[in-house]
Amino acid sequence: MLSQRLKSLTKYINKTDNVIDIGCDHALLDIYIIKNNLVDKMIASDIHENALQAGIKNIKMNRLSNKIDTRLGNGLEVLTNKDNINTILISGMGTSTIISILNNDYLKNINKIIIQSNNDHYLLRKTITKMGYYISDEEYLVDKKKHYINIVFVKGDNSYTNDELLYGPILIHNREYLDYVKNKLSDVYKRLPWSKILLKIKQKKEINKINRYIQMT
Repeated sequence: MLSQRLKSLTKYINKTDNVIDIGCDHALLDIYIIKNNLVDKMIASDIHENALQAGIKNIKMNRLSNKIDTRLGNGLEVLTNKDNINTILISGMGTSTIISILNNDYLKNINKIIIQSNNDHYLLRKTITKMGYYISDEEYLVDKKKHYINIVFVKGDNSYTNDELLYGPILIHNREYLDYVKNKLSDVYKRLPWSKILLKIKQKKEINKINRYIQMT
C-alpha cells in the first residue's frame, strides 16, 4: 500500500507529463501512478541495483513492464533526448544529493520538478529558482508522525524574498506549517544555554517573525 507521503506527490502529475522517478526504490509510487492512469508511461530509475531489482519485481508482478521503463544509474544520466522526459519526480533524498542530480545538461528539457526533500528547503528553493524555475506549489503534510514538504518547480522566472525562500512563498501563508516551524524554533531556543546569548537572541527574533506571519494568516 502506498504511503500518504508518496501519494501526496501524485496530485502534481498531469496526463501530458513525461515523467522520470529518480530514486524509485521499490517502484511503488510508479506503479500507483500508472494504475491510476495519471500518465500512460514513465521511467523509474535508481542508482542502487538491489533497490531497482526489487522495483522491477514489483512492476512485473503488476504486469506493467510495458508501461514502466526501468533504468539503473545516477539521476538524469540515464536519459537521452529520445526519451522526451519533461518532468522529474524526486523523493526521499537530501537537498545536496538532489542539487547534484539536477546539475546535468538534460535539465534544459525539464519543465517541471516535483520534490520531497529530507532537509534544507531554503537551499533547495534558492538553488532551483536560480536555475530558471519558479515555485508553483508547496504542501506541508504529516505522515506517521513525520513531517514532509512537497515543492513543485516549473520553468519560468520569479523573484522571492529571503523569508519566502526560507519558509516557502506558499507555505508562509499556511497556519499549520507556521505552527510547526514555531514549535521547532521554540524547542531550539529552550535548549540553547544562556552562554550562547547571541544565538538565543537570533532565535527569539525568528520566533517573533513567525508569530507575525501567523497573525497574518
